[in-house]
Amino acid sequence: MMTDPTFRFAVYSATGLVAGLIIGLVHFVSLRWNAQLFVTGSAGTAVALQVGRIAVTVGALSALMLVSLSASLFGAVGFVIIRALVVRRLGEQP
Repeated sequence: MMTDPTFRFAVYSATGLVAGLIIGLVHFVSLRWNAQLFVTGSAGTAVALQVGRIAVTVGALSALMLVSLSASLFGAVGFVIIRALVVRRLGEQP
């Protein structure tokens, strides 16, 4: 069992970071799909995807708050890391 507070902090932090990276990746990959839907004129589908995207992201990050403060913090850090990587990658394309 996780009785050592330092070990528990490390496990929760690592779990939050990995979860944040996954949440961010799903969020920002679907953002590109969402933009394509707006461009092609599928506004209804795009709005539904946008609402769903935000709801899933908020729900997943909120679930990390129920785990622990460190999981929530590192989840947000993972989300921001993925955001920076996606913006850098998409910024290089013509």
